[in-house]
Amino acid sequence: MSTTNNYISYCDSLHKSWYDGAFISDADLNSQFQMEYSPEPYFRVEDGNNPLYMLLTNPGSGMDFQHRSNFKFSNYSKFSETLSHVYLSNFFKNNAKRRLKNSIQITKELGYEGLINIETIPFHSPSLNKTNALKLISSNRTLSRYTTLLSEFLIDKPILIVSACESRSSVSISTILKSNWLRFKLEIAGIKAEDLTMRPLTFKGEKITSAIFNHKHKHLVLMMGTNNLPSVENFKNFKRS
Repeated sequence: MSTTNNYISYCDSLHKSWYDGAFISDADLNSQFQMEYSPEPYFRVEDGNNPLYMLLTNPGSGMDFQHRSNFKFSNYSKFSETLSHVYLSNFFKNNAKRRLKNSIQITKELGYEGLINIETIPFHSPSLNKTNALKLISSNRTLSRYTTLLSEFLIDKPILIVSACESRSSVSISTILKSNWLRFKLEIAGIKAEDLTMRPLTFKGEKITSAIFNHKHKHLVLMMGTNNLPSVENFKNFKRS
């Protein structure tokens, strides 16, 4: 079985396990995540023959349509299509939708056709304690298996990691090296920090407040204080290393 099928199949079985109540007694997962809401490992934002895989952190707060009480059966592949429709619909209006619209435009500026959202952690939470998350990933069998298969899945894929970073000093390669979470995400994406080149995107005075790092078809965007993306105008005339 291919690495792609391994990951997709695991996402289906993860959803089935959740639907069957397998995680109700998992105290660690329930202490960090809203386990009454459906896992959300991936969904397709836009079709295309050369898609970019946007690696995010984890889904935000669960919404009513994702609650266990609204599922009559488990089929994550089918439900992921529902996610695409909902998140891009006119009824869904918040920062997440604006980021999706922006990310579609940025995907094209980076030279790709199609976009797929991937979550580093597939479970919902209003916020994420990244230190606790890293501990759980190493100790919890479900999360450990998920991230292993995700890493195998992404090894040959074009990737855009989107992540927030601290704001005490200009964004630089040291921003990545000082963060256990960012170094973990690079590992998941198959990126070596020493291979990255950096291009500043936005400034506040002389401080670099966001930047894109890249090596061939692997990219990382860091933005101070938010796991968002700068305006598409900042990506004009982008050249890959």
